[in-house]
Amino acid sequence: MIKSKWTYFFLAVSTSIFLYFLVAVTNGQPLDFDRYFSKLFTGLFSESTHPFFEALDHLGDKTGVGIITLAFLLLLWLKYRNYEAMAALVFAVAAGNEVNKWLKEAVGRPRPDQEHLVDVASLSFPSGHAMIGMILYTFIAYFIINELKSSQAKWITGIIAGSWIFLMGISRIVMGVHYPSDIAAGFAAGYIWVFISISLYAALKSMFRRNSYEQEESV
Repeated sequence: MIKSKWTYFFLAVSTSIFLYFLVAVTNGQPLDFDRYFSKLFTGLFSESTHPFFEALDHLGDKTGVGIITLAFLLLLWLKYRNYEAMAALVFAVAAGNEVNKWLKEAVGRPRPDQEHLVDVASLSFPSGHAMIGMILYTFIAYFIINELKSSQAKWITGIIAGSWIFLMGISRIVMGVHYPSDIAAGFAAGYIWVFISISLYAALKSMFRRNSYEQEESV
């Protein structure tokens, strides 16, 4: 991933998107982006879909993220003994969550003034569900894709992960607790953070492999 030109293209795009919405929201100006996509998604998904989006919403809260992170950590430990990936995943999710909370407090954007279909307690920008969902599921997909041999299986895994992350973000708009710009900025910030985390994983892996090789050479 860190060697791909597309990775750096999306990194540049994510940085631009995040900075654009950060400036726009900080200036307090109403966004046509929010009006258009709020109307689009709330109109597109009827009330009958709300239980599905509510379930997605629970998977993106602290409990859901904690359970999924712990389950994947156990897999990395029991099956792969991949301690570098475990360290990078803990850093990605835990530190990413702290960055998200800091950004929310720094920007101070209130939640949308409409009916909330799920309980919320924090501020609005950027969306924690979108940001942490992007971090967690992109990291998991990255590791799974690296273990797969088939190109088709890699693409299918990437598409499933991307669709899951997108729907998790959309759930917050449908539930009435986020502006679309919160979601877009959350996705963008999450991509930047997961890039940093995967770069950390690659550096740790390279360092430990080099140390192991040097120890074998000295024997």
